[in-house]
Amino acid sequence: KHALFTIANIMQSASARRYLDAQELASRRAVVTGFVEIESMPRLLELVTAKPSAIAYRIEFTRGASGRPRIVGRMEGMLPLTCQRCLDSLDWRFDTEFESLLVGDEHEEAHGAEVVVCPDGRLALAPMLEDEVLLAVPNAPVHAHGTCEAPVVPAAGGQTPPTRSHPFAALRSMRSRPGRERSG
Repeated sequence: KHALFTIANIMQSASARRYLDAQELASRRAVVTGFVEIESMPRLLELVTAKPSAIAYRIEFTRGASGRPRIVGRMEGMLPLTCQRCLDSLDWRFDTEFESLLVGDEHEEAHGAEVVVCPDGRLALAPMLEDEVLLAVPNAPVHAHGTCEAPVVPAAGGQTPPTRSHPFAALRSMRSRPGRERSG
């Protein structure tokens, strides 16, 4: 049987240090759902351009083949990021899944599985969710192709930068002249 635990309240920054007893939840095969505010995720907060809505999550606790607690989860939400092409705001929607073994320290063997370190079997929920969102955020978020352009930046002194000459433009014009004789 699955026990269902719902964290109904939105986690505020004061409760972002909330720990879950991973051992107990795995033994009960519990499912934890809820919302977490971005304010409890300082590294993610540095990336957003406006106050985003909360991130929804669902985490199922089970035991892996080794008997260690294992989590399978899903998060979804929207983050206002900066488009790296036009430098305007970009609403980046995500729906990401993750799976990890929970280990007591980083030296425990996990046989190639993703791990989350949980000293004393306690899972720090907000930092773990923040790590998963950061892994999903694109390195250079941009609007869909064709929906924005790079801004034209004036050169020093407020003038528009000069057009760049192409080194083979003269050669191209010589090749395309009518009546030009070919030697060969």
